Amino acid sequence: MGTANKPAKRRATIIFRREGRILFVRKRKAKWNLPGGRVEQAETPMQAAFREMSEETGMTLGHLFYISEYQESNVIHYLFESSVSLQREPRPCNEIADCRWFTVKELSKRNVNRSVKALLKRWLAESAV
Repeated sequence: MGTANKPAKRRATIIFRREGRILFVRKRKAKWNLPGGRVEQAETPMQAAFREMSEETGMTLGHLFYISEYQESNVIHYLFESSVSLQREPRPCNEIADCRWFTVKELSKRNVNRSVKALLKRWLAESAV
């Protein structure tokens, strides 16, 4: 049975910036990823982004800006961005083992999820326009 008939997975993904760095999260023994996760049946992508950020980092964001929608393979990424000064640092929660800030240049030296690298490359190209 192929994936052609399967509906696309929907994922809320957050680019959380601070002082030229982007927040990444990592599950134990996994690659670095942007915070985010599956959009549940009864929620909007923005609601999922707020929920996932809180569940993964303990952070309650004041605002998020919708950037765009990207589709890769059978996943639709609803991409959001936030950049605020933090009064407290994110901390790993639930399935997340670590949270770290990386500059875009540091990503080539890190074990980052391939789809996230592609998504960030597109975001950087579009935000430079």
